Amino acid sequence: MKKKCALCNQEIKTIFLDKLQGTIIRTGEGETSKTHHICSSCQKEHGNNLKEKL
Repeated sequence: MKKKCALCNQEIKTIFLDKLQGTIIRTGEGETSKTHHICSSCQKEHGNNLKEKL
């Protein structure tokens, strides 16, 4: 299944065994939490401010 970056909407590449070349960030708590997929280039660009950008 193809995933897109939550910030730049580019398709995230997969590596060995369909692992994403990026990261997954969870926002919220409990049942209202959501997962966001982030590509490696956005991860490098935004660094520690990823949750603020979402």
